[in-house]
Amino acid sequence: MNASNSILTLFQPEEIRRKAHDVLERAVDGELFHVDVDLSKMDGVLLKVLEVTKGNYPDFQIPPHGVWRDFEAGDFDRWGALASARGFESAEDMLVAAADLAVIAAYMKTRHPENWVFEDRMTTTQAGGPQASALAAFHMFASGSFSSDMSDPYRVDAETLIRMDMGELADALQWDRQHDAGMLEDMQRHLKRLGEALALRPDLFSEGDVTRPGLLATRLAKQSSTAVDAGIALDRFLEALAPVWEGGAVSGEIALGDCFAHSQFSEADLEPFVPFHLAAQEIVYSLVEPFAWAGWAVSGLDNLSAPADQAHVALYSQGGVLNARQRDEKLTESEAQDCMIELRAISIALTDRLADMLCAKLQVNADQLPLSCILEGGTSRAGAQILQQNEKEAKKLGQLLNPGSVFWLPFGA
Repeated sequence: MNASNSILTLFQPEEIRRKAHDVLERAVDGELFHVDVDLSKMDGVLLKVLEVTKGNYPDFQIPPHGVWRDFEAGDFDRWGALASARGFESAEDMLVAAADLAVIAAYMKTRHPENWVFEDRMTTTQAGGPQASALAAFHMFASGSFSSDMSDPYRVDAETLIRMDMGELADALQWDRQHDAGMLEDMQRHLKRLGEALALRPDLFSEGDVTRPGLLATRLAKQSSTAVDAGIALDRFLEALAPVWEGGAVSGEIALGDCFAHSQFSEADLEPFVPFHLAAQEIVYSLVEPFAWAGWAVSGLDNLSAPADQAHVALYSQGGVLNARQRDEKLTESEAQDCMIELRAISIALTDRLADMLCAKLQVNADQLPLSCILEGGTSRAGAQILQQNEKEAKKLGQLLNPGSVFWLPFGA
């Protein structure tokens, strides 16, 4: 395998999972510098996740993980109302619009001002954290903020992302123009980079003179005989968009996005890169329902990994399974990055173990209780609940998981 092909494997979901399990094995063997694991505490986490799942979905009719649950905050079906008002002429038109919304909402889950609360003024619903980002993106979409054609507001056009106005962005996000000026500039640049990346790949995102992220969804559907392959979808998005997520590892001239090099692995003559691709996988998870609404299944979804996010690290940290070692001295930049890699990677592998335990406990197979439903029903919700109940712990984890304060990572204090 040549170097270029080796790098491209870092965009494959199987590689995310493989590297995560490798890091977990090293933790169990006591070979990591920053993180310890106690697998005997997994039973307690299992009970917590079961409790949360039964509380939210007592009949175990669990929808897949994705941004669509964020749009239902306060028990309002915002997408249903928007789609009904729009009256899409065809399933393809609906798919492009829904995919546009899924991509932009997942993409805008970034760091945000501390204690930010977004208010949906139509319903008076308030939300914080990643859900606030999703709701803000939804309302910008619904108001036509991303559209270059006001006769067709429900779309995301590359040219509009590139020229997004700072004042409009501040008002839409409900951020303070002076106090949050730095983050507003970062968000404006973040959206501009997405627009530029879309424009650079007309083969994936353009049709005539229109360039939209959702057009890739229709391409994938048309190229699929029975079902869209989740791995292919992830590969296409990362092939085009990996460079927009700055701050991760770089190999030669290739920016690897949400992928980081662990210094200890380099010293041991191992492949140093550990991929996560949190936002890109969130996009693919969030396309499952738009594809279904348009009549397409998604295959290979269980090849995607659990999100390497703050909620999952909190779940296992609170449960005593995953522990960052306390040190008297401050970590160097390299050590802090290694600790972040270990925490995020191990949380992915632990969720795989937990999924097996849940299926065994409930006496069902993985087809009956897929990972995407486990994420939605239990692990993501349980972790978010822990973060909401312990602000101090949430801030500490944010600092551990994003020591360099990379803007597009949805955590960091």
